[in-house]
Amino acid sequence: MSPVTFEHRFCEHFQCSGRQYESRALRRCLYWHARLVVPGLRRLLPGVFQPDLELIRRLGLAADFDDASVEVLSFQDYNFEHWSFARSVLRLRISGRAARRLVREVYRVS
Repeated sequence: MSPVTFEHRFCEHFQCSGRQYESRALRRCLYWHARLVVPGLRRLLPGVFQPDLELIRRLGLAADFDDASVEVLSFQDYNFEHWSFARSVLRLRISGRAARRLVREVYRVS
């Protein structure tokens, strides 16, 4: 029996389809101000948000809370190592804190 993935749990929790997972999870993890501009920027500069989308995809495959937490920590390390004005100063990216909060919510961990 295969484990229930984070994506499956997310879709159950937020009552959405698997096709909606990526965009809905991304939106929930972005900084609040980035939610306004990222959709337009994704159309203009699709590669800029590749690290964020990779996190959402890797989270979706996570088999349990620990796997999901490791993915978020790896993403935070990536942000420290790959500094850029847009990602670091303007914070046009996923918030590691928001991603951790989402993982706790989906797995119902306090």
